[in-house]
Amino acid sequence: MHKPALVTLAEHPIFARSDGIVDRLYESYDFLLECVAPEIRPIDSAGHRILRDTALEPTVRHKLDQALRRIRNIPACTAEIVSLTDGPLLGATLATEEESAGVRQTVELPGHQVHLLADPTLPADVHQTFETLFRRHLSAGEGADTLTSLTAEQATTLRTAVDLMLATAPDLCSGLLRHARYVVAVDGPDAFDSASTREIPGAAFVAVRCMRTPERVAEAMVHEFVHLRLYDLQATRSIFAPAYDTDTAPTVAPEWHETSQVSRWPIDRALAAAHVYVHLCAWFEQRAHHSQKPDLGQAAQTAAFRATSLLDKVSRYSEECLGPAGRDFLHWLTELHRTQSDPLSHTVERVAS
Repeated sequence: MHKPALVTLAEHPIFARSDGIVDRLYESYDFLLECVAPEIRPIDSAGHRILRDTALEPTVRHKLDQALRRIRNIPACTAEIVSLTDGPLLGATLATEEESAGVRQTVELPGHQVHLLADPTLPADVHQTFETLFRRHLSAGEGADTLTSLTAEQATTLRTAVDLMLATAPDLCSGLLRHARYVVAVDGPDAFDSASTREIPGAAFVAVRCMRTPERVAEAMVHEFVHLRLYDLQATRSIFAPAYDTDTAPTVAPEWHETSQVSRWPIDRALAAAHVYVHLCAWFEQRAHHSQKPDLGQAAQTAAFRATSLLDKVSRYSEECLGPAGRDFLHWLTELHRTQSDPLSHTVERVAS
């Protein structure tokens, strides 16, 4: 008998076990400083050059990731480290600044905290840097979407959504939550429902309008936390080929985006979306089983179709675009999805049409 997909999605020792992924990520940052800038960051009493909480702060990680991407150019890599250590970002975190201001909001989990960014407008350097990153890498333009403060009611809804995630898929969601340090509210007439980006690692952005019910927030957080896991994997595994460039990569055309302004996706976006849809298929199946709501069964079928379509499209370019770990990742994801979607196969054609 096959294990439930939600359990299997949490078990792979390389691609799914969050503690191992995050530990490897932190060790990579620490080793980077050991190799590139030993005189800049002396070893502390624990034998590290940077504290774990500091290294995994989104604003700091942005700089460390930039340095890692420049590792073949030591002067450029070192310059990123110097710019980090010369600036104010190592002295505080979003969470500690909000604690000082008396507005800190957290979700407490065994061995981990997810911070709910309570007030993104605080006049702290780290908050201003975080907003700058958001404007540069995620905002659709002035007035379109903005970071916004959380109300007490919204914070309660987010906590209830986390409880729902853990009740629905404890093995999977307890791991996914470890890739998230912050959940951030956005608002605006044209704001996205939810988003994340590799340039702001560890942060998931959710629109205020999606915070009306715990069910909708839970779906958005599963979606974005799956992305955060892949970003963490990409930092330390050969998911893509060394020469892969999203700007020049082959593209594929998702059938459900034919009329979109962006009707073709590069392979990295297609793989990331396939990864999410495999998870959402399992998520909606489990939610449908618990609630007996027909719309959740339909959502599972739609996610199954989209995952199947994207996995097939990406596989055509796997040798060209993926690295050794990426090809193994694609194979694992495809086989797992094939197993979980077999019971849905008789409805997939109806969804596609």
